[in-house]
Amino acid sequence: MRTLNRLLDWFIKASAVAACLILAFMTVAISAEVVLRSFFSATLEFTDEYSGYMVLAVCALGVAYCRERNALLTVDFLVKRLSPASRARIDVVDGVAALIFCLLILYYVTSSWLTTIERKLTAATMQQTPLWIPQILLPFGFFLLCLVIARKLLRPDRPVEERKLDDSALADLR
Repeated sequence: MRTLNRLLDWFIKASAVAACLILAFMTVAISAEVVLRSFFSATLEFTDEYSGYMVLAVCALGVAYCRERNALLTVDFLVKRLSPASRARIDVVDGVAALIFCLLILYYVTSSWLTTIERKLTAATMQQTPLWIPQILLPFGFFLLCLVIARKLLRPDRPVEERKLDDSALADLR
């Protein structure tokens, strides 16, 4: 089990690093496009199309990391006022609902991706990019997200109060 956790952690971090690198490349490509169009009346031709694919890549590759780090947007002003036991129950219900929802999305994006491969669909642009290439990131990203959600159901985060107590206990030991 420890090996699976380490492997999942590696994939989560690698995906986050890939998302960061793609975001950096997209920033450079769009900046170059702006400079070329503004000063040289030229274009890179691929920037418009590929920047859309890169936004998809950043979202698909970054969402599992965000969920793992509890960095996704949450509206929890009511939940924070509940007792720890009630919060734990709500976390389980929320996790199960999120897992079911993500599994359904995973099924549909995988089905769509396979259809794209079967029909040999390409983008209606000059580059005629085979659409299965950018679409492969969706099944991968949602599969990784499903694994993160499942792991959080099996091994929930400790409440912030407990973590603060552990941190202060460690400080006392030093």
